[in-house]
Amino acid sequence: MDSDNDIKENLQDYLKKAIFKDAKRIKNKYPPISEKVNGISKSLKIKDIHEIGGNLNNFIIITTKNYVKNPKFRYFLAIMLASQSSDLLVNLAKEYSKKNNLKLIQFSLHPQHFRVGLFSLKEIENKDDLTEVVNLLKEFRILYRKNLDNLGKLIEHV
Repeated sequence: MDSDNDIKENLQDYLKKAIFKDAKRIKNKYPPISEKVNGISKSLKIKDIHEIGGNLNNFIIITTKNYVKNPKFRYFLAIMLASQSSDLLVNLAKEYSKKNNLKLIQFSLHPQHFRVGLFSLKEIENKDDLTEVVNLLKEFRILYRKNLDNLGKLIEHV
C-alpha cells in the first residue's frame, strides 16, 4: 500500500505533467491563506498561483507551503465566484460551501488593482480527486450565479 507521502508525490508529478504545462503562472507576492486547526489559526504561505487554461478555464491552482513537514506542499483548486467580493456575496455562498467542505476566501489575484475577488477552493489530496473537485466547483459556481441572478430580479421588483 502506498504511504501518504507517496500519494502526495504522485499528485505533484501528475500536476506538473498534466496541469502546470498548460497553465500560466501569476507572478506576485501574496499574503498567506489561513485555516483553523483545532481552533488555532494556521498560516499557509503561498508558493505560487497558476491560471489553468484549456478545459479547466476559469480555474486556478494555489500551491502553498505546509505548516507541517510532510507533505511539503499543499494544492488547492479554486474558482472565482465574484470579481468584487462583499459581505452579502459571502453570505450567499456560505451555506453551500459549508455543506460541501469548500473554503471561501476573499483574495486579490492582482494586488496592484485593489480588487478583492471571492474564491471557492478545495484541497486536492490525490490525482483521483481532481475530476470530482472540478465538477463540485463548477456546480457551485453555476448555483451561485443563479442565486445572484434571483437576488437581482428580486431587488428589481421591489
